[in-house]
Amino acid sequence: MNFTGHWHGYGPWIGTNTQYHTEHLRRPAPIDTEWLKSQKKTPDPLAFTPFERRTIPPTQTGHYLLRRPADLADRTWKEVDPAVNWLVTTYQSTPPEQRRDKRAVDAGLDIKTQQARTDITNGVDVVWCYYIPGERMINFAIIACPNRHLPEIACPLGL
Repeated sequence: MNFTGHWHGYGPWIGTNTQYHTEHLRRPAPIDTEWLKSQKKTPDPLAFTPFERRTIPPTQTGHYLLRRPADLADRTWKEVDPAVNWLVTTYQSTPPEQRRDKRAVDAGLDIKTQQARTDITNGVDVVWCYYIPGERMINFAIIACPNRHLPEIACPLGL
């Protein structure tokens, strides 16, 4: 199956494991601000930012299309090669943290690239997420548009 559409690149997002696992920030549903205010700890100010303006990756990849970052046009592709090149370049500029035992942290860039090319060609979203030095995570994604799982979400650029 070949995909007939285009792709948008989102990210890279860099943050902590704790931030990444803050599920309520990663969902487009409105946050119950009264509940947040009732918590004993100070709520994350990001919780009051509309989902469309947050940078933390969504739990469902197709929800990226609800976001319209200013530089999205520069990361929109109608050809597979530039999209895959963006993934590779981003990975190379911020490589994964190496394991203490020196074993591989993933399948290797060649295999990851081949799989991404296959997925993108078939309209499958591709997300690369891994730990980087400093106890942080990076997440960046190529999202098919239109999205097969959320076809009701319009293209963020109106294409």
